Amino acid sequence: MRTGWMVVTLAALAAAAPAAVAAQDQASEMAHDHGDAAAAIEAAIEAYVNAYNAGDAAGVAAAYAEDATLMAPNAEPAVGRDAIEAAMRAELDAAPGFSLALETTSLEVTGDVAVELGRYVVTDPEGGHADHGSFIAYWKRVGGGWQMAADIWNSSMPAS
Repeated sequence: MRTGWMVVTLAALAAAAPAAVAAQDQASEMAHDHGDAAAAIEAAIEAYVNAYNAGDAAGVAAAYAEDATLMAPNAEPAVGRDAIEAAMRAELDAAPGFSLALETTSLEVTGDVAVELGRYVVTDPEGGHADHGSFIAYWKRVGGGWQMAADIWNSSMPAS
């Protein structure tokens, strides 16, 4: 009688083992995908900041998907990469020589989408503090890379 119970238990464990290994493999693959996504998004952010700091509106806009939406403070949303490039050109032309620094505080990746939270600081050409605040960016996998599908930022400075 005891032998029958042990055989049933061992059979159940043997049947469950492949599922446990598959779940472990899937978790490992998801962690790898998250790491790959995080690295790709980090590279896209670096390119965005470098383009902004070089005054390159087209380079900044390249970080956005063709159908992306940019929601800047005190402005109507810019929809589409061409509109985003025009909005960024206006911003960069209005503040030549200003520089941007971004800090990602959270990045959550699920499949082909990611949500990034962070903080930004803008300094003037002499290194003085011009603005700071927070942002949220919604990223999506496009082809082999990652692009922003939506981006919004909010200044933490008092309204003038």
